[in-house]
Amino acid sequence: MRRKNGFTLIELLVVIAIIAVLIGLLLPAVQKVREAASRAKCQNNLKQLGLAMHNYEGANGVFPQARNPWPLVHSGLSRLLPYVEQDNLQRLCDFTTPPTSATNVAASQTKVSLFLCPSDSNTGQVPGQPDFGTSYVANNGSGTIGYGLIASGDGIFTQSAVKVAGIGDGLSNTVAISESVMGTGVLPTGIPTDLRMIATSVLEVPGGTDPTPAACDSAAGIWSAKRGAKWIDGHYGNSLYNHYYAPNPRTWDCGNGSHNKGLSTARSWHSGGVNILLVDGSVRFVRDGIDLPTWRALSTRDAGEVIGNY
Repeated sequence: MRRKNGFTLIELLVVIAIIAVLIGLLLPAVQKVREAASRAKCQNNLKQLGLAMHNYEGANGVFPQARNPWPLVHSGLSRLLPYVEQDNLQRLCDFTTPPTSATNVAASQTKVSLFLCPSDSNTGQVPGQPDFGTSYVANNGSGTIGYGLIASGDGIFTQSAVKVAGIGDGLSNTVAISESVMGTGVLPTGIPTDLRMIATSVLEVPGGTDPTPAACDSAAGIWSAKRGAKWIDGHYGNSLYNHYYAPNPRTWDCGNGSHNKGLSTARSWHSGGVNILLVDGSVRFVRDGIDLPTWRALSTRDAGEVIGNY
Protein backbone atom coordinates (compact mmCIF):
# COMPACT_ATOMS: atom_id res chain seq x y z
CA MET A 1 0.00 0.00 0.00
CA ARG A 2 1.20 3.52 -0.87
CA ARG A 3 1.02 6.26 1.81
CA LYS A 4 -0.30 9.67 0.76
CA ASN A 5 1.93 12.59 1.80
CA GLY A 6 0.21 15.45 3.69
CA PHE A 7 0.00 17.48 6.88
CA THR A 8 -1.43 16.08 10.01
CA LEU A 9 -3.73 18.28 12.04
CA ILE A 10 -1.02 18.75 14.68
CA GLU A 11 1.51 19.84 12.06
CA LEU A 12 -0.98 22.31 10.61
CA LEU A 13 -1.66 23.82 14.03
CA VAL A 14 2.08 24.15 14.69
CA VAL A 15 2.57 26.00 11.38
CA ILE A 16 -0.31 28.34 12.17
CA ALA A 17 1.11 29.01 15.62
CA ILE A 18 4.54 29.83 14.15
CA ILE A 19 2.98 32.21 11.61
CA ALA A 20 1.02 33.92 14.40
CA VAL A 21 4.18 34.37 16.46
CA LEU A 22 6.03 35.83 13.46
CA ILE A 23 3.19 38.28 12.78
CA GLY A 24 3.18 39.24 16.45
CA LEU A 25 6.89 40.00 16.22
CA LEU A 26 6.71 41.82 12.90
CA LEU A 27 3.74 44.13 13.54
CA PRO A 28 5.37 46.17 16.35
CA ALA A 29 8.50 46.48 14.24
CA VAL A 30 6.47 47.73 11.26
CA GLN A 31 4.63 50.18 13.50
CA LYS A 32 7.91 51.48 14.92
CA VAL A 33 9.32 52.00 11.44
CA ARG A 34 6.15 53.77 10.36
CA GLU A 35 6.18 56.05 13.42
CA ALA A 36 9.87 56.80 12.92
CA ALA A 37 9.11 57.86 9.35
CA SER A 38 6.18 60.01 10.53
CA ARG A 39 8.31 61.63 13.21
CA ALA A 40 11.06 62.39 10.68
CA LYS A 41 8.48 63.92 8.31
CA CYS A 42 7.10 65.97 11.19
CA GLN A 43 10.56 67.26 12.06
CA ASN A 44 11.15 68.18 8.42
CA ASN A 45 7.87 70.14 8.37
CA LEU A 46 9.04 72.11 11.40
CA LYS A 47 12.40 72.81 9.76
CA GLN A 48 10.56 74.19 6.72
CA LEU A 49 8.50 76.44 8.99
CA GLY A 50 11.70 77.59 10.69
CA LEU A 51 13.22 78.51 7.33
CA ALA A 52 10.01 80.36 6.42
CA MET A 53 10.16 82.31 9.69
CA HIS A 54 13.68 83.50 8.95
CA ASN A 55 12.82 84.39 5.37
CA TYR A 56 9.88 86.41 6.72
CA GLU A 57 12.18 88.12 9.22
CA GLY A 58 14.69 88.86 6.47
CA ALA A 59 12.01 90.52 4.36
CA ASN A 60 10.21 92.38 7.17
CA GLY A 61 12.76 92.89 9.93
CA VAL A 62 10.52 91.13 12.46
CA PHE A 63 9.06 87.69 13.05
CA PRO A 64 5.34 87.29 12.25
CA GLN A 65 2.67 88.15 14.80
CA ALA A 66 0.49 85.48 16.35
CA ARG A 67 -2.51 87.62 15.37
CA ASN A 68 -3.83 91.15 15.47
CA PRO A 69 -6.31 92.29 18.15
CA TRP A 70 -9.74 90.70 17.87
CA PRO A 71 -11.50 90.24 15.47
CA LEU A 72 -8.63 90.33 12.95
CA VAL A 73 -7.05 87.23 14.42
CA HIS A 74 -5.34 85.69 11.40
CA SER A 75 -2.71 83.20 12.54
CA GLY A 76 1.05 83.41 12.37
CA LEU A 77 0.95 80.42 10.02
CA SER A 78 -1.18 82.35 7.54
CA ARG A 79 1.50 85.08 7.46
CA LEU A 80 4.17 82.52 6.53
CA LEU A 81 2.33 81.24 3.44
CA PRO A 82 4.39 83.17 0.83
CA TYR A 83 7.55 81.70 2.36
CA VAL A 84 6.38 78.08 2.01
CA GLU A 85 5.49 78.40 -1.69
CA GLN A 86 1.86 79.27 -0.97
CA ASP A 87 1.72 82.82 -2.40
CA ASN A 88 -1.53 82.17 -4.24
CA LEU A 89 -3.18 80.86 -1.09
CA GLN A 90 -2.20 83.92 0.93
CA ARG A 91 -3.78 86.10 -1.74
CA LEU A 92 -7.05 84.45 -0.72
CA CYS A 93 -6.54 85.62 2.89
CA ASP A 94 -8.24 88.93 3.56
CA PHE A 95 -6.40 90.30 6.59
CA THR A 96 -8.79 93.27 6.76
CA THR A 97 -11.70 91.02 7.78
CA PRO A 98 -11.97 88.28 10.45
CA PRO A 99 -10.66 84.86 9.41
CA THR A 100 -14.20 83.54 9.81
CA SER A 101 -15.59 85.99 7.23
CA ALA A 102 -16.97 84.90 3.87
CA THR A 103 -13.98 86.43 2.09
CA ASN A 104 -11.66 83.98 3.85
CA VAL A 105 -13.65 80.80 3.23
CA ALA A 106 -11.72 79.77 0.13
CA ALA A 107 -8.46 80.08 2.05
CA SER A 108 -9.57 78.35 5.26
CA GLN A 109 -11.03 75.46 3.29
CA THR A 110 -7.73 74.76 1.51
CA LYS A 111 -5.47 72.02 2.80
CA VAL A 112 -1.82 72.89 3.50
CA SER A 113 0.06 69.60 3.84
CA LEU A 114 3.05 71.30 5.47
CA PHE A 115 0.82 72.23 8.43
CA LEU A 116 -0.02 68.57 9.15
CA CYS A 117 1.96 65.95 11.04
CA PRO A 118 1.44 62.47 9.56
CA SER A 119 1.11 61.04 13.08
CA ASP A 120 -1.82 63.35 13.74
CA SER A 121 -4.39 63.58 10.95
CA ASN A 122 -4.81 61.63 7.73
CA THR A 123 -7.37 64.04 6.29
CA GLY A 124 -6.29 67.39 7.72
CA GLN A 125 -9.82 68.07 8.92
CA VAL A 126 -11.68 67.66 12.19
CA PRO A 127 -14.60 65.36 11.32
CA GLY A 128 -17.66 67.39 10.43
CA GLN A 129 -15.71 70.61 9.82
CA PRO A 130 -15.30 72.20 6.35
CA ASP A 131 -12.04 74.00 7.19
CA PHE A 132 -8.58 72.50 7.18
CA GLY A 133 -6.54 72.46 10.34
CA THR A 134 -3.02 72.34 11.68
CA SER A 135 -0.82 70.08 13.80
CA TYR A 136 1.62 72.93 14.50
CA VAL A 137 1.14 75.73 16.97
CA ALA A 138 3.00 78.99 17.61
CA ASN A 139 4.50 79.70 21.02
CA ASN A 140 2.86 82.61 22.87
CA GLY A 141 5.07 82.12 25.94
CA SER A 142 4.97 80.68 29.43
CA GLY A 143 1.23 81.18 29.97
CA THR A 144 1.98 82.55 33.44
CA ILE A 145 1.04 86.15 32.57
CA GLY A 146 -2.68 86.68 33.07
CA TYR A 147 -3.41 82.97 32.58
CA GLY A 148 -2.13 83.00 29.04
CA LEU A 149 -3.24 86.51 28.06
CA ILE A 150 -2.26 86.54 24.38
CA ALA A 151 -1.53 90.27 24.17
CA SER A 152 0.98 89.95 27.04
CA GLY A 153 2.66 86.75 25.85
CA ASP A 154 6.35 86.49 26.70
CA GLY A 155 7.11 84.19 23.78
CA ILE A 156 7.85 84.76 20.10
CA PHE A 157 4.29 84.93 18.75
CA THR A 158 2.19 87.67 20.36
CA GLN A 159 0.04 90.55 19.12
CA SER A 160 3.23 92.58 18.65
CA ALA A 161 5.89 91.60 16.13
CA VAL A 162 9.18 90.52 17.75
CA LYS A 163 12.62 91.43 16.46
CA VAL A 164 15.73 89.26 16.71
CA ALA A 165 17.20 91.86 19.06
CA GLY A 166 14.25 91.30 21.39
CA ILE A 167 15.17 87.66 21.99
CA GLY A 168 17.61 88.20 24.82
CA ASP A 169 17.53 84.57 25.93
CA GLY A 170 19.08 83.50 22.62
CA LEU A 171 17.61 81.96 19.49
CA SER A 172 18.79 78.46 20.47
CA ASN A 173 17.11 78.74 23.89
CA THR A 174 13.66 79.87 22.74
CA VAL A 175 10.88 77.79 21.21
CA ALA A 176 9.08 79.16 18.17
CA ILE A 177 6.66 76.39 17.19
CA SER A 178 5.68 73.01 18.61
CA GLU A 179 3.02 70.37 17.99
CA SER A 180 -0.65 69.94 18.73
CA VAL A 181 -3.23 67.26 17.98
CA MET A 182 -6.45 67.79 16.09
CA GLY A 183 -9.87 67.15 17.58
CA THR A 184 -11.97 64.12 16.78
CA GLY A 185 -15.33 65.87 16.61
CA VAL A 186 -16.51 63.71 19.53
CA LEU A 187 -17.47 65.62 22.68
CA PRO A 188 -16.81 64.30 26.19
CA THR A 189 -19.96 63.09 27.94
CA GLY A 190 -18.63 64.28 31.30
CA ILE A 191 -15.25 64.99 32.82
CA PRO A 192 -12.90 63.05 30.52
CA THR A 193 -10.63 60.41 31.99
CA ASP A 194 -9.49 58.73 28.76
CA LEU A 195 -6.12 60.20 27.77
CA ARG A 196 -7.04 60.42 24.10
CA MET A 197 -10.25 62.28 24.92
CA ILE A 198 -8.30 64.61 27.25
CA ALA A 199 -5.77 65.34 24.50
CA THR A 200 -8.34 66.14 21.81
CA SER A 201 -10.82 68.17 23.89
CA VAL A 202 -10.78 71.84 24.92
CA LEU A 203 -12.85 73.37 27.72
CA GLU A 204 -14.16 76.92 27.35
CA VAL A 205 -15.00 78.68 30.60
CA PRO A 206 -17.68 81.39 30.40
CA GLY A 207 -17.00 84.81 28.87
CA GLY A 208 -14.13 86.76 30.34
CA THR A 209 -13.60 84.33 33.22
CA ASP A 210 -9.93 83.65 33.89
CA PRO A 211 -9.04 80.08 32.84
CA THR A 212 -7.36 79.33 36.17
CA PRO A 213 -6.42 75.71 36.89
CA ALA A 214 -9.22 75.61 39.47
CA ALA A 215 -11.81 76.94 37.00
CA CYS A 216 -10.62 74.56 34.32
CA ASP A 217 -10.48 71.52 36.61
CA SER A 218 -14.10 72.09 37.64
CA ALA A 219 -15.11 71.56 33.99
CA ALA A 220 -17.80 74.24 34.40
CA GLY A 221 -17.98 75.38 30.81
CA ILE A 222 -18.51 74.27 27.23
CA TRP A 223 -16.52 71.43 25.69
CA SER A 224 -15.16 71.64 22.16
CA ALA A 225 -13.90 68.77 20.01
CA LYS A 226 -12.70 71.10 17.23
CA ARG A 227 -9.12 71.44 18.44
CA GLY A 228 -6.77 72.52 15.65
CA ALA A 229 -9.63 72.82 13.16
CA LYS A 230 -8.48 76.05 11.46
CA TRP A 231 -4.91 76.86 10.47
CA ILE A 232 -6.06 80.37 9.53
CA ASP A 233 -7.22 81.21 13.06
CA GLY A 234 -4.85 82.67 15.66
CA HIS A 235 -6.61 81.43 18.80
CA TYR A 236 -5.63 78.95 21.48
CA GLY A 237 -7.05 75.61 20.44
CA ASN A 238 -6.23 76.31 16.79
CA SER A 239 -2.76 77.64 15.97
CA LEU A 240 -1.50 79.05 19.29
CA TYR A 241 -0.25 77.47 22.53
CA ASN A 242 1.80 78.20 25.65
CA HIS A 243 4.01 76.37 28.16
CA TYR A 244 1.86 76.62 31.29
CA TYR A 245 1.68 72.81 31.41
CA ALA A 246 4.41 70.34 30.41
CA PRO A 247 3.94 68.45 27.11
CA ASN A 248 1.12 65.89 26.90
CA PRO A 249 -0.24 66.46 30.43
CA ARG A 250 -3.05 64.45 31.98
CA THR A 251 -5.26 67.52 32.00
CA TRP A 252 -7.21 69.15 29.22
CA ASP A 253 -6.55 72.47 27.54
CA CYS A 254 -8.73 75.36 28.62
CA GLY A 255 -9.57 78.88 27.46
CA ASN A 256 -12.19 81.54 28.03
CA GLY A 257 -15.17 82.61 25.96
CA SER A 258 -13.44 85.87 25.03
CA HIS A 259 -10.67 83.82 23.35
CA ASN A 260 -7.92 86.04 24.71
CA LYS A 261 -6.62 83.78 27.50
CA GLY A 262 -5.86 80.09 27.79
CA LEU A 263 -3.81 77.26 29.20
CA SER A 264 -3.07 75.32 26.02
CA THR A 265 0.04 73.19 25.80
CA ALA A 266 1.97 71.13 23.24
CA ARG A 267 0.72 67.63 22.45
CA SER A 268 1.51 64.92 19.91
CA TRP A 269 0.91 61.27 19.10
CA HIS A 270 4.66 60.57 19.07
CA SER A 271 5.60 58.20 21.83
CA GLY A 272 6.99 59.99 24.88
CA GLY A 273 7.10 63.63 23.84
CA VAL A 274 6.81 66.41 21.27
CA ASN A 275 8.97 68.04 18.63
CA ILE A 276 9.92 71.68 19.08
CA LEU A 277 11.27 74.20 16.59
CA LEU A 278 13.73 76.62 18.19
CA VAL A 279 14.06 80.13 16.83
CA ASP A 280 17.52 79.33 15.44
CA GLY A 281 15.81 76.86 13.07
CA SER A 282 16.88 73.65 14.82
CA VAL A 283 14.39 70.95 15.79
CA ARG A 284 14.57 68.88 18.98
CA PHE A 285 12.46 66.19 20.60
CA VAL A 286 11.37 67.01 24.16
CA ARG A 287 10.29 64.27 26.55
CA ASP A 288 7.00 64.49 28.43
CA GLY A 289 8.88 64.32 31.73
CA ILE A 290 10.83 67.54 31.16
CA ASP A 291 11.19 69.68 34.26
CA LEU A 292 8.36 72.27 34.20
CA PRO A 293 10.61 75.28 35.03
CA THR A 294 12.88 74.27 32.14
CA TRP A 295 9.92 73.85 29.80
CA ARG A 296 8.63 77.31 30.74
CA ALA A 297 12.11 78.83 30.41
CA LEU A 298 12.27 77.54 26.84
CA SER A 299 9.09 79.45 26.03
CA THR A 300 10.23 82.94 27.04
CA ARG A 301 12.17 85.26 24.75
CA ASP A 302 13.82 87.61 27.25
CA ALA A 303 13.38 86.42 30.83
CA GLY A 304 17.04 85.73 31.56
CA GLU A 305 16.71 82.10 32.65
CA VAL A 306 19.64 79.70 32.47
CA ILE A 307 18.59 76.55 30.62
CA GLY A 308 20.45 73.32 31.32
CA ASN A 309 20.20 69.99 29.56
CA TYR A 310 16.78 68.74 28.55
